[in-house]
Amino acid sequence: MHPHHTLNDEIKSVLEQIPKVDAQWEVCFIRKKIFSIEGKDLIVEKQRNAFKEIFFVRVIKDKKIGFSFTNEKSKIKETFDSALSCAMVTDRDEFLEIPEPSLISEVAVFDETLSNSIDNLSKYLINMQRAAFFDKRIKKLRNAEIDIAINEIGIINSKGLAVFQPFTSVASHIIAIAEDSDSQMGWAFKAERFIKNLSFEEVGMEAGKKALMLLNSKKITPFKGWAVLDPYVGSEFLSLVSQSLSAENFQMGKSIFCGKIGHHVVNDSLNIIDDGLIPEKFGSTPFDAEGVPTSKKVLIEKGILKSLMHNQYTAKRTGFEKSTGNAVRTDRGITVGPTNLYIDTDGDKISPEEIIKVVDKGVYIIEVMGMHTANPVSGDFSVGISGIYIEKGEFKYPVKETVISGNILEVFKNIKAVGNDLNFFGNIGSPTLLVEGIDISG
Repeated sequence: MHPHHTLNDEIKSVLEQIPKVDAQWEVCFIRKKIFSIEGKDLIVEKQRNAFKEIFFVRVIKDKKIGFSFTNEKSKIKETFDSALSCAMVTDRDEFLEIPEPSLISEVAVFDETLSNSIDNLSKYLINMQRAAFFDKRIKKLRNAEIDIAINEIGIINSKGLAVFQPFTSVASHIIAIAEDSDSQMGWAFKAERFIKNLSFEEVGMEAGKKALMLLNSKKITPFKGWAVLDPYVGSEFLSLVSQSLSAENFQMGKSIFCGKIGHHVVNDSLNIIDDGLIPEKFGSTPFDAEGVPTSKKVLIEKGILKSLMHNQYTAKRTGFEKSTGNAVRTDRGITVGPTNLYIDTDGDKISPEEIIKVVDKGVYIIEVMGMHTANPVSGDFSVGISGIYIEKGEFKYPVKETVISGNILEVFKNIKAVGNDLNFFGNIGSPTLLVEGIDISG
């Protein structure tokens, strides 16, 4: 099956069930095939396959909207009637609009070879687990899992929009337990569109290395100093920021950037970019959940907030003609979210080793706990961390029972160095980051 953007036979059969009404409408078809395998300690414990097919219907009548969905193609007409009935009783909203069709760019999101890898899942899982046992102090493993997904998405609407695209993805994660005089846990995760870009052995080794790094940890006395954020930790902070880059949250007053478009909001060397057209990346897609083309957008440029991520509704509400291609579909309807969101810089990029060398006193952070407790509106946070104490440019010892606190905007304003090791975790990417003036307490 080759990726294409035309109406396939199944979508045509959906179109035949749509009644002729004086209303704007949209039907989104999603089919998912998922193949999963789990195990621990060099054992395969569970394998499962799942298939899901769902049809989302959205109707706008007299600037009022209704939603419905079904798992059966034969019930599209009833589902459409249900959405139309819902639209009759909702409030009028002048900004409701179904998107016009636009030219869609090609992007590599379908791995032709991935379906041939399904029979090798057991081998991949055992190899990932075996790679984690590279040191005798790694005593056991937990929650090793690999998931392969083959999806198809099609969207048609009353304005003539008709797009279709198959997607693939493969994801793996594993937890390793290391024991010496104490016991520590390390975990690793990787998700890609193409299996050639994922090494299961490297994922296993990374989990083991993180567990070993934290053995024999010590408490530290509180201080204010440098924090070196591992790329995964950097991506967690960026994920929190991404909520505020949503025009939907911005319009509801739930963004730390309210009133700050055109202003400096982070360090003036930083760019934050959303790009749905990076070949083979996990968040890449030629079109969003409304069929609008995705693109590369510099949301924050040289520290200045230039723009936000929009779906069709938020764009119209702002006075824009077009969405930015950031519509995301949920069970509750259409919202806003990133494609591939990442941190870049116009300044020099240096190696993580060079970043460590400039730290007089600080902590290298490899994991944060409780990021979900951070306030996405104020940006305030206080989270537990795992990491290594740094003194005079050298790793000294791992730390335990340690907390960092502050404000997310202050963190991004105080980034003083950016690594050359950009890494994506799902659709969020970050390099190693050096942050000044972090409150670190034991």
